[in-house]
Amino acid sequence: MSAAGPLALLAVGKASSSKKVQRAAKAAASSRGTSEKRELGFPLTIAAVVILGVALVLIARESREVVAPTTDDHWHSAYTVYDCGMPVAEFTSTTDPDGIHTHQDGLIHIHPFNSSATGTDAQLSVFFEAMEATVTSDEITAREFQDIVADDGCDDKAAVIKIGRFAIDPGVRLVAVYDRDFGQVQFLSDREAFTIAKVPVGEDPPAPSAAAIAQLEASTGSDRISQDPVPLETDGDSDAPESDG
Repeated sequence: MSAAGPLALLAVGKASSSKKVQRAAKAAASSRGTSEKRELGFPLTIAAVVILGVALVLIARESREVVAPTTDDHWHSAYTVYDCGMPVAEFTSTTDPDGIHTHQDGLIHIHPFNSSATGTDAQLSVFFEAMEATVTSDEITAREFQDIVADDGCDDKAAVIKIGRFAIDPGVRLVAVYDRDFGQVQFLSDREAFTIAKVPVGEDPPAPSAAAIAQLEASTGSDRISQDPVPLETDGDSDAPESDG
Protein backbone atom coordinates (compact mmCIF):
# COMPACT_ATOMS: atom_id res chain seq x y z
CA MET A 1 0.00 0.00 0.00
CA SER A 2 1.34 3.41 -0.92
CA ALA A 3 2.00 6.12 1.66
CA ALA A 4 -0.98 8.04 0.32
CA GLY A 5 -3.31 5.20 1.24
CA PRO A 6 -3.34 5.66 5.05
CA LEU A 7 -3.58 9.40 4.65
CA ALA A 8 -6.56 9.03 2.36
CA LEU A 9 -8.28 6.70 4.80
CA LEU A 10 -7.57 9.12 7.66
CA ALA A 11 -9.09 12.01 5.66
CA VAL A 12 -12.18 9.95 4.89
CA GLY A 13 -12.51 9.03 8.57
CA LYS A 14 -12.26 12.65 9.62
CA ALA A 15 -14.88 13.71 7.05
CA SER A 16 -17.22 10.99 8.19
CA SER A 17 -16.78 12.01 11.85
CA SER A 18 -17.35 15.64 10.97
CA LYS A 19 -20.63 14.78 9.22
CA LYS A 20 -21.75 12.75 12.21
CA VAL A 21 -21.03 15.68 14.51
CA GLN A 22 -22.97 18.03 12.22
CA ARG A 23 -25.93 15.63 12.09
CA ALA A 24 -25.89 15.32 15.88
CA ALA A 25 -25.81 19.11 16.25
CA LYS A 26 -28.74 19.52 13.85
CA ALA A 27 -30.72 16.85 15.70
CA ALA A 28 -30.05 18.56 19.03
CA ALA A 29 -31.07 21.95 17.60
CA SER A 30 -34.22 20.46 16.14
CA SER A 31 -35.03 18.81 19.45
CA ARG A 32 -34.54 22.11 21.30
CA GLY A 33 -36.75 23.94 18.77
CA THR A 34 -39.53 21.41 19.14
CA SER A 35 -39.28 21.61 22.92
CA GLU A 36 -39.38 25.43 22.86
CA LYS A 37 -42.39 25.38 20.55
CA ARG A 38 -44.17 23.01 22.90
CA GLU A 39 -43.33 25.23 25.87
CA LEU A 40 -44.68 28.33 24.08
CA GLY A 41 -47.67 26.57 22.55
CA PHE A 42 -49.25 25.57 25.86
CA PRO A 43 -49.56 29.08 27.41
CA LEU A 44 -50.73 30.49 24.08
CA THR A 45 -53.47 27.89 23.95
CA ILE A 46 -54.52 28.70 27.53
CA ALA A 47 -54.56 32.43 26.71
CA ALA A 48 -56.75 31.83 23.65
CA VAL A 49 -59.21 29.77 25.71
CA VAL A 50 -59.41 32.51 28.37
CA ILE A 51 -60.00 35.24 25.78
CA LEU A 52 -62.69 33.19 24.08
CA GLY A 53 -64.38 32.52 27.41
CA VAL A 54 -64.43 36.20 28.35
CA ALA A 55 -65.85 37.12 24.95
CA LEU A 56 -68.64 34.56 25.30
CA VAL A 57 -69.52 35.88 28.77
CA LEU A 58 -69.73 39.45 27.48
CA ILE A 59 -71.90 38.39 24.54
CA ALA A 60 -74.21 36.43 26.81
CA ARG A 61 -74.48 39.34 29.25
CA GLU A 62 -75.27 41.78 26.44
CA SER A 63 -77.94 39.46 25.05
CA ARG A 64 -79.64 39.40 28.47
CA GLU A 65 -79.78 43.20 28.75
CA VAL A 66 -83.23 44.52 27.88
CA VAL A 67 -83.66 48.07 26.64
CA ALA A 68 -86.90 49.79 27.63
CA PRO A 69 -89.64 50.16 26.76
CA THR A 70 -90.50 46.49 26.84
CA THR A 71 -93.81 44.74 26.39
CA ASP A 72 -94.18 44.96 30.18
CA ASP A 73 -93.94 48.77 30.25
CA HIS A 74 -96.73 51.34 29.95
CA TRP A 75 -95.31 54.81 29.40
CA HIS A 76 -97.00 58.13 28.70
CA SER A 77 -95.66 61.14 26.82
CA ALA A 78 -97.51 64.42 26.39
CA TYR A 79 -97.58 65.92 22.90
CA THR A 80 -98.92 68.97 21.06
CA VAL A 81 -99.02 69.83 17.36
CA TYR A 82 -98.47 73.51 16.54
CA ASP A 83 -99.00 75.61 13.43
CA CYS A 84 -97.00 78.82 13.93
CA GLY A 85 -97.60 78.82 17.69
CA MET A 86 -101.26 77.77 17.53
CA PRO A 87 -102.22 74.29 18.79
CA VAL A 88 -104.16 72.24 16.25
CA ALA A 89 -106.42 69.21 16.61
CA GLU A 90 -104.94 66.13 18.24
CA PHE A 91 -104.27 62.91 16.42
CA THR A 92 -106.67 60.00 16.75
CA SER A 93 -105.91 56.31 16.44
CA THR A 94 -107.76 54.11 13.98
CA THR A 95 -105.37 51.19 14.14
CA ASP A 96 -102.84 50.20 16.77
CA PRO A 97 -100.76 47.30 15.49
CA ASP A 98 -97.78 47.84 17.80
CA GLY A 99 -99.12 49.43 20.99
CA ILE A 100 -97.97 53.04 20.54
CA HIS A 101 -101.03 55.26 20.08
CA THR A 102 -103.18 58.05 21.47
CA HIS A 103 -106.80 58.39 22.56
CA GLN A 104 -107.06 62.01 21.36
CA ASP A 105 -106.16 62.97 24.91
CA GLY A 106 -102.88 64.81 24.35
CA LEU A 107 -100.89 61.72 25.35
CA ILE A 108 -98.86 59.13 23.51
CA HIS A 109 -99.50 55.77 25.17
CA ILE A 110 -96.44 53.56 24.86
CA HIS A 111 -97.06 49.95 25.80
CA PRO A 112 -95.59 47.83 22.99
CA PHE A 113 -97.49 44.73 21.95
CA ASN A 114 -94.49 43.11 20.27
CA SER A 115 -90.72 43.33 20.04
CA SER A 116 -90.85 45.36 16.81
CA ALA A 117 -91.85 48.42 18.90
CA THR A 118 -89.62 47.88 21.96
CA GLY A 119 -86.24 49.27 22.94
CA THR A 120 -84.57 51.32 20.22
CA ASP A 121 -87.41 50.41 17.83
CA ALA A 122 -89.90 52.37 19.95
CA GLN A 123 -89.85 55.43 17.74
CA LEU A 124 -92.14 58.22 16.59
CA SER A 125 -92.45 56.44 13.25
CA VAL A 126 -94.53 53.74 14.97
CA PHE A 127 -96.80 56.42 16.43
CA PHE A 128 -97.14 58.27 13.11
CA GLU A 129 -98.02 55.05 11.33
CA ALA A 130 -100.79 54.28 13.81
CA MET A 131 -102.08 57.85 13.36
CA GLU A 132 -101.86 57.59 9.57
CA ALA A 133 -99.90 60.83 9.78
CA THR A 134 -96.70 62.00 8.15
CA VAL A 135 -94.19 64.46 9.55
CA THR A 136 -91.37 65.60 7.29
CA SER A 137 -89.16 68.65 6.98
CA ASP A 138 -91.70 70.00 4.46
CA GLU A 139 -95.10 69.34 6.05
CA ILE A 140 -97.27 67.73 8.71
CA THR A 141 -100.25 65.81 7.39
CA ALA A 142 -103.05 64.03 9.27
CA ARG A 143 -106.75 63.30 8.94
CA GLU A 144 -107.66 65.60 11.82
CA PHE A 145 -106.42 68.91 10.40
CA GLN A 146 -105.43 70.72 7.23
CA ASP A 147 -101.91 70.08 6.02
CA ILE A 148 -99.31 72.21 7.78
CA VAL A 149 -96.81 73.21 5.07
CA ALA A 150 -93.43 74.80 5.83
CA ASP A 151 -93.40 76.77 2.58
CA ASP A 152 -96.53 78.63 3.68
CA GLY A 153 -94.40 80.38 6.31
CA CYS A 154 -95.53 81.98 9.55
CA ASP A 155 -97.05 85.36 8.66
CA ASP A 156 -94.24 87.09 6.77
CA LYS A 157 -91.49 84.82 8.10
CA ALA A 158 -89.98 81.74 6.49
CA ALA A 159 -90.85 78.61 8.45
CA VAL A 160 -89.56 75.11 9.14
CA ILE A 161 -90.92 71.93 10.70
CA LYS A 162 -89.27 70.83 13.95
CA ILE A 163 -89.90 68.44 16.82
CA GLY A 164 -88.95 69.33 20.37
CA ARG A 165 -88.28 66.82 23.13
CA PHE A 166 -89.12 68.07 26.63
CA ALA A 167 -88.25 66.70 30.03
CA ILE A 168 -91.00 67.10 32.61
CA ASP A 169 -89.50 66.50 36.04
CA PRO A 170 -88.57 68.81 37.58
CA GLY A 171 -90.09 71.52 35.41
CA VAL A 172 -90.88 71.52 31.71
CA ARG A 173 -87.62 72.07 29.84
CA LEU A 174 -86.56 71.64 26.24
CA VAL A 175 -83.75 69.11 25.96
CA ALA A 176 -83.47 68.36 22.23
CA VAL A 177 -84.58 69.78 18.89
CA TYR A 178 -84.92 67.74 15.69
CA ASP A 179 -85.26 69.18 12.21
CA ARG A 180 -85.25 66.00 10.11
CA ASP A 181 -85.56 62.20 10.29
CA PHE A 182 -88.44 62.66 12.71
CA GLY A 183 -89.54 59.04 12.57
CA GLN A 184 -86.22 57.95 14.06
CA VAL A 185 -86.75 59.93 17.25
CA GLN A 186 -86.89 57.36 20.07
CA PHE A 187 -89.02 57.22 23.19
CA LEU A 188 -86.39 57.26 25.91
CA SER A 189 -88.38 57.23 29.15
CA ASP A 190 -91.74 57.53 30.81
CA ARG A 191 -93.07 61.08 31.32
CA GLU A 192 -91.52 62.85 28.38
CA ALA A 193 -93.22 65.44 26.17
CA PHE A 194 -92.97 66.28 22.48
CA THR A 195 -94.10 69.16 20.30
CA ILE A 196 -94.47 68.76 16.55
CA ALA A 197 -94.42 72.27 15.18
CA LYS A 198 -94.11 74.62 12.25
CA VAL A 199 -92.07 77.53 13.57
CA PRO A 200 -90.29 80.57 12.11
CA VAL A 201 -86.74 79.84 11.01
CA GLY A 202 -84.37 80.16 13.95
CA GLU A 203 -87.00 79.53 16.63
CA ASP A 204 -87.35 76.47 18.83
CA PRO A 205 -90.59 74.49 19.12
CA PRO A 206 -92.91 75.84 21.85
CA ALA A 207 -93.55 73.93 25.05
CA PRO A 208 -96.40 71.39 25.18
CA SER A 209 -99.83 72.84 25.86
CA ALA A 210 -101.06 73.16 29.43
CA ALA A 211 -103.88 70.74 28.59
CA ALA A 212 -101.43 68.05 27.46
CA ILE A 213 -99.29 68.51 30.55
CA ALA A 214 -102.40 68.31 32.74
CA GLN A 215 -103.35 65.03 31.07
CA LEU A 216 -99.88 63.66 31.73
CA GLU A 217 -100.14 64.68 35.37
CA ALA A 218 -103.54 63.02 35.67
CA SER A 219 -102.28 59.82 34.05
CA THR A 220 -99.17 59.50 36.21
CA GLY A 221 -100.38 61.10 39.44
CA SER A 222 -97.46 63.51 39.67
CA ASP A 223 -97.69 66.91 41.34
CA ARG A 224 -94.15 67.94 40.45
CA ILE A 225 -94.88 69.60 37.11
CA SER A 226 -94.00 73.22 36.47
CA GLN A 227 -95.35 75.20 33.54
CA ASP A 228 -92.18 77.27 33.11
CA PRO A 229 -90.24 75.92 30.11
CA VAL A 230 -86.47 76.30 30.08
CA PRO A 231 -85.25 76.85 26.49
CA LEU A 232 -82.52 74.71 25.02
CA GLU A 233 -79.35 76.64 24.26
CA THR A 234 -78.63 76.10 20.58
CA ASP A 235 -76.59 77.79 17.90
CA GLY A 236 -79.28 77.27 15.30
CA ASP A 237 -81.02 74.35 13.64
CA SER A 238 -79.68 70.93 14.40
CA ASP A 239 -78.43 68.85 11.50
CA ALA A 240 -79.55 65.48 12.80
CA PRO A 241 -81.71 63.94 15.49
CA GLU A 242 -80.40 63.94 19.00
CA SER A 243 -80.40 60.43 20.47
CA ASP A 244 -80.75 61.39 24.07
CA GLY A 245 -81.94 64.14 26.31
